[in-house]
Amino acid sequence: MRDEILDICAETLRGQGHAAATGARLFEDRALAAAAVALLRDCRPMPVIVALIADLDAVANK
Repeated sequence: MRDEILDICAETLRGQGHAAATGARLFEDRALAAAAVALLRDCRPMPVIVALIADLDAVANK
């Protein structure tokens, strides 16, 4: 489920003008990680979402 959520985030970000967004790039680019965290915070607090937020937050705040 985690990979699918990353793919959804990347697809959404590409639709918002972040052409380089991919699931992998979310863990390599601070700005993309931060944008993904913002998307995920709008989601229900499912455990997989909460864990993914923490992981991406760590990248965004390096």
